[in-house]
Amino acid sequence: MGKRLQRAFEEAGSLGGLVAKMRLASMAQLTSMEAETVEDRPELVSRVQNALDEIRKQFAGGEREDKNAPSAVQPRPDDDQSLVLRRHLNTYLDMMSQRSLFLGNVDATIRRVNEAACSAIDVERVSVWYCDAQQTKIWCVDLFQRAQASHSGGTELFAKDFASYFRALRAERTIAAHDAQTDARTSCFTEVYLKPLGIGALLDVPIWVGRSMIGVVCHEHVGPKRMWTKDEETFAYLMSNFVALAVERGGTDAGPRTIRRAAAAGGS
Repeated sequence: MGKRLQRAFEEAGSLGGLVAKMRLASMAQLTSMEAETVEDRPELVSRVQNALDEIRKQFAGGEREDKNAPSAVQPRPDDDQSLVLRRHLNTYLDMMSQRSLFLGNVDATIRRVNEAACSAIDVERVSVWYCDAQQTKIWCVDLFQRAQASHSGGTELFAKDFASYFRALRAERTIAAHDAQTDARTSCFTEVYLKPLGIGALLDVPIWVGRSMIGVVCHEHVGPKRMWTKDEETFAYLMSNFVALAVERGGTDAGPRTIRRAAAAGGS
């Protein structure tokens, strides 16, 4: 996936750190997270290469990211958590620098959030689900599977079948199920969802628009149980807010009203 595109962002980073990467993303209209998931299509490579040429000129005079600036997040070679935190920060800033490209399009935003979160938190599956106005069910708007770099959707889950999970969604800021198959909030999914897919841990964050919970962003770790860190929980919360912002900016074309229409028409 996108080896030449990734190398372009790596070169920009070596030339001018995060500042140069953000400029490349803005000029090429492609985020570094997208570069990890899309193919090296000729038109994309050409666009990114032209932007990279400009970045080289801009930083030829020695402009560099100030590594000693107080705002810089500095990774320490002996501290893996610092590297992870920097990746989270870079991902979020990368998306914010390109917010004008997709915040007006809810579907595009959701796809980018899922792709970015897979890479930043290092999980196999990330999905966004909407819920109906009565919170009787949720349905998958988009699921990104990292290994196949594929998007899908359509699965429905009903509150009557998974009562403990739906209660947790309404009450908790984040559902960090380190052992999803035994956690009281998520064990209801074990036989029908978690075991068949080999999912050992879940990190789910409700999506709130105003006072309405409109859905959830779900991060699924395929493998054994996993201890989610507070930094990962915070990043997941930021991603749910990114989706909420897209829904809010969508006005009458998105948000709870459209979600209710979708539930009545195609989401059921």
